[in-house]
Amino acid sequence: MNESTNVKEHMLNLINALANLSPSRNIISQLILLLPEDLAVVEHSYPEATSPDAKGILESLGVKFGEKVERINDSFAEALHKHIHKTFDWLDDECLYVKWIYHGYPVRRDGYYTTYDVVKDKMSEVRSSLAKLMDVHVNSIPNPYLEWAKLVLKKLSTLHGKDKIIGLLKALLARDTFKDKDWQLFLNEVRTRIGADPAEFEGILRFIIIMGEREHLHRKGSRRHSEGDIHLEHAKYHLDPLLYETYGTGYEGKYIVRHKETLIRALEEAFA
Repeated sequence: MNESTNVKEHMLNLINALANLSPSRNIISQLILLLPEDLAVVEHSYPEATSPDAKGILESLGVKFGEKVERINDSFAEALHKHIHKTFDWLDDECLYVKWIYHGYPVRRDGYYTTYDVVKDKMSEVRSSLAKLMDVHVNSIPNPYLEWAKLVLKKLSTLHGKDKIIGLLKALLARDTFKDKDWQLFLNEVRTRIGADPAEFEGILRFIIIMGEREHLHRKGSRRHSEGDIHLEHAKYHLDPLLYETYGTGYEGKYIVRHKETLIRALEEAFA
């Protein structure tokens, strides 16, 4: 490393480079994030991406064109999709990680003995820490999740009306968790309150809250004895404001609301 190299400057360049790959700033990233999708929908929503030259570029990244347009498994497009999610979470203080704790001696856990435990934690001070380390205001640190959330909310408000979008998200963000048994009751109450018919409400829910596609993130407990799992609930536009946490066989799971502060801010700024 050159002695004159300014590490802070290079770190800020790195963060800006990551942000410039986000779907709010890059049409290729945006399309890759939203796949799989019907070809007809892609041709209508992204006509510039379906010319022969554009198809060639996207295919080189690992996008496959057929009746459906989709990411090829283990391709660069798939890696970029995962990178976007990681960047969303990291630069919005929502990045989860696990660490193995070695005790050096057997520890009893629910009738089992283990020398390891798996501990889940969240990197909740990333933005403020980066700002302090680089001696910049925290608002100078890009937030790709916030940028994307505002775009999505504005788009959906033109389709369904802003009152319905605001009503659903505000009701969700007023809570921290939902038990399984409470989730459907909550949805029924909110649908009635915002005046959406069942089909419309299902569409809004699928776009911004939950679409029934669950990604496994982490296993909880010890190496020998699992205490449940943590999943990410995907939505079509990947705001993904819910985690789903299980506690082993026979125990009720729960939904955990995330990105709360940023989604509140996105609502305020999108509809100011």
